[in-house]
Amino acid sequence: MGVATGGSPACGRNSFPSTCRYPGRIYAGGFTASVGRRSLDDFGLVDLSCDPCSGKRTATQVSDATKDWVVLIAIRSGREALTRAGETILVGAGDVVLWDTRNEAEFEVLEAIRSINLLIPRSALAEVSGRAWPAFGGALNRDSPSVRLLVSYLSMLDDSLAELPESAISAARNATLELFDGAVSQTIGTEDAVGSVALRLSIDAWIDGHLSDPSLSLTAVAAAHAVSARTVQRVFGRTGETFNGTVRARRLARAREELRRTNGSITSIATRWCFSDASHFSRLFKERFGTSPAAFRSRKMQS
Repeated sequence: MGVATGGSPACGRNSFPSTCRYPGRIYAGGFTASVGRRSLDDFGLVDLSCDPCSGKRTATQVSDATKDWVVLIAIRSGREALTRAGETILVGAGDVVLWDTRNEAEFEVLEAIRSINLLIPRSALAEVSGRAWPAFGGALNRDSPSVRLLVSYLSMLDDSLAELPESAISAARNATLELFDGAVSQTIGTEDAVGSVALRLSIDAWIDGHLSDPSLSLTAVAAAHAVSARTVQRVFGRTGETFNGTVRARRLARAREELRRTNGSITSIATRWCFSDASHFSRLFKERFGTSPAAFRSRKMQS
């Protein structure tokens, strides 16, 4: 467990990271905090108000973590100091910060803070266009139009999420992911050459257009882009991904959309998205989303 000082029990955790960003901490002392947490499908949206306090996430917590989350923190008011990899940054109203559960980190709330926090499973990042997804940490460019758009959208979503019909949740979730991708890709530097990034973007667009094609393969992608299969593998390897893993994640995402929106049989959906059979599809679906296709559909029908 990590430890926060100068405060009373607050910022608890159930299915999402602690709303003070560092999951699994113990609190003691005398401060107050309030938390408003909503689910956006497999994402989380958390409002946090917290008195001055401090805490850290240790190497033990990192190694023991069972969830791998990426967290975007938009500061609405107050000030705090965040430390990662020996570097401390001061953030306040209007700043936007990235953090994830792969990182050791420390924080100190200097003035009572209020923030909105977007929690994304790292596995969901495979559903969007090819970016270099490093171990996150640090501030985004608050003046970037894409960052401002994302923060404005999150604020609006936070106000309206409770009233959204179930049929709109998936679209809101996917829009959030796309806006997050656009904001991060324009403000985080990468080690990729411009040409490699452009190639990855082109490959991703090509894959998205051929997800229902059973002949989609590494060699087909390489031939379509006049490069070797090894080059394609290297482009995916730069972001810690594989070609097959990316295709599988995107096909599963499309299948989940179809389960949500249509009454098609699980077998027909599995076939449409090129899974070998319903059993194979169900196993991969449960590994990815934590529930079977049948249970997922049943839950959506009941809500």
